[in-house]
Amino acid sequence: MKFQFNGYFFKNEKKAFEDVRKVFLKKFSISENFLLHIHSVSDHYSKELNEHYFQKDYPTDVLTIPLYKDLASINKLDKNNNEILGDLFLNRKLIKKHSKKYTKTLIEEYQLVLVHGLLHLIGYSHDDPKKLSSIENTILKKVWNEK
Repeated sequence: MKFQFNGYFFKNEKKAFEDVRKVFLKKFSISENFLLHIHSVSDHYSKELNEHYFQKDYPTDVLTIPLYKDLASINKLDKNNNEILGDLFLNRKLIKKHSKKYTKTLIEEYQLVLVHGLLHLIGYSHDDPKKLSSIENTILKKVWNEK
């Protein structure tokens, strides 16, 4: 899976995303040919998207709009094709606020929300928060140890 960035991302952010991408692809065996659009959005636009797609009247740090139901659906795709898997929207303002609130570096917070969004992309949900949190932590430990 490749990332296509829309909006402004700093080089160190893209490098941090690449670290996550490598671990994620290895863990879930997703094709390098597939594409995910990653957008940098404002607080206002994040709120609009959250209202439109999830009927929640507040901005969020990360919002994922997958084009496939889950990893099993993605695995049925021809790995040689350049399939678009969906869109991931990152709210820089809220991510920065959360990094300060939870005493993480901005890069670590970006990596956390990226992992969270990628897991939603392949079908993980808040219906099972323990499972979601457990897999997030497993991936992040690998990302942060591989630096």
